[in-house]
Amino acid sequence: MLKQHRDPEEEIKTEVPGDVRILILDLVILELERLARKASAKTQAFARASLDFLDKRKFSIIEHKPGPSDVDSALIACALTETNPTGIATVDRAIRTAVTIQGVPVIYPRTRRCLVASKFRF
Repeated sequence: MLKQHRDPEEEIKTEVPGDVRILILDLVILELERLARKASAKTQAFARASLDFLDKRKFSIIEHKPGPSDVDSALIACALTETNPTGIATVDRAIRTAVTIQGVPVIYPRTRRCLVASKFRF
């Protein structure tokens, strides 16, 4: 979305009804930092841009819960165990499928269009 000069925060707040709080899992930040150091040049650039975007927006960063330290599993575990209704925003189809099966709301971008938010009925 950043590549297309789209504002994910604005699109999420437009698509999801009610009061929306965007939280970032600490493992996501660690994964972006790793990609910014060790990935291909193109991926490094996107990881750095993502980190800059997150830093400027000052989103709350939450610690992952005890259990899986793999980012995908930790995201799913977090969404399933939060006391407040929680959804996941992702471009990863495998995560999307896994959380949809569990009944977790999911947000994902469409190419050059708006976001799709499924099952947000809080």
